[in-house]
Amino acid sequence: MQCLVVDDDRKFSYKLSGYIDSFLKGIFKNYQVLEINEKFADFSQYQNIDLLFIDIDLKDLNGINIIKRLQMNNVDYPIIYVSSRQELVFSSLSTQPFYFVRKQNLENDLKELFKLLNIYYKKTMKMITFDYYGRKTSIFLKDIHYITSFGHDISIVCDQETYTYRSSLKDALKLIDSPIIVQVHRSYAVSMMYIKEVDKNNIILKDETCITLGKKYVDEFMFQYREYLIS
Repeated sequence: MQCLVVDDDRKFSYKLSGYIDSFLKGIFKNYQVLEINEKFADFSQYQNIDLLFIDIDLKDLNGINIIKRLQMNNVDYPIIYVSSRQELVFSSLSTQPFYFVRKQNLENDLKELFKLLNIYYKKTMKMITFDYYGRKTSIFLKDIHYITSFGHDISIVCDQETYTYRSSLKDALKLIDSPIIVQVHRSYAVSMMYIKEVDKNNIILKDETCITLGKKYVDEFMFQYREYLIS
């Protein structure tokens, strides 16, 4: 687990990192809290992280614009804006942040945020273990984009790799045992975390993958998706 704190105020970012460290050590055995206090336009710094805290009013740059650029590459980690300007919460909504922390109300806002993050990690950081070519392989639930079934095999499509092995879709869903992964077709199940949009016949994922929505599954899927969006 890697968390990144982006703020041009070194004193504040150090203080915030302390709160984050105290929270993460109660959930993860291995984690790291990194800080960026300059050179905010170096976008390589925002890769390979799992959680981002970013100030909106950075020197020479706007944090919201940074996030918009990152989201062009399908960023999938929680984004938390941190700002002393409460009115910017409305501008930030266009990027669908996980939370907005007010600097002048830091402790109270972090208390509420950490409650939500705790729920989020319990749902998404679940480890899925299965037999893959004779060895035990584990992946995080949050890394699964979708699952497809063909013949007697399934393929679990993740961020960096696709795992294909002998199983039925029914057994794979039973193994995963999470409401986040939902069957949408006889041969497909998708992670609701990666859904970009839904129309009458198709589900479009954030990487533009198009998954057919089977008529048999429409009603149950739409119910579960609405529940996911408001949870």
